[in-house]
Amino acid sequence: MDELLSDTIDSVNLYDVRVSSTASVASGTPIGDGFALIDFSAPFGNVEVGDLVYNTSSIPNVTTITEIINEGSLRIKDSIGVTNGVPFRVLRRSTGPATLYIGTASASNTLKVRTAGGDDVVYNNVDAGGMLPVQVTRIYNTGTAGVSNLVALF
Repeated sequence: MDELLSDTIDSVNLYDVRVSSTASVASGTPIGDGFALIDFSAPFGNVEVGDLVYNTSSIPNVTTITEIINEGSLRIKDSIGVTNGVPFRVLRRSTGPATLYIGTASASNTLKVRTAGGDDVVYNNVDAGGMLPVQVTRIYNTGTAGVSNLVALF
């Protein structure tokens, strides 16, 4: 789920998907102090304010849910280019730091993270099947290459 890494939002909960769908209408329409995200299949019954919405066709594009208007409409903080026919995912936002399990890693890789202490650190040549023994609050899209199947352990 490399498309779910973010340069702007702290969250390492990459696999807690609440919704995986496709927008029904152009959803970058400004409403109030945010933008609309509409899906006529009404998949938003289990989402919460604060959850994250990722445009999975345009990487990286992520924003926060600020209001649940109804089961088919959300207000999101930023326009992330989710228009008619564009796939998106809603994930539960993690609120605490986690250590990372590195599932897959190429021979030459980099992993950029933000630590619980607020430091941005780049690790080079992490091992597949190993743990990163650091409390992490963000996994960056920019600066991360050659690693995948990351699992956050809280």
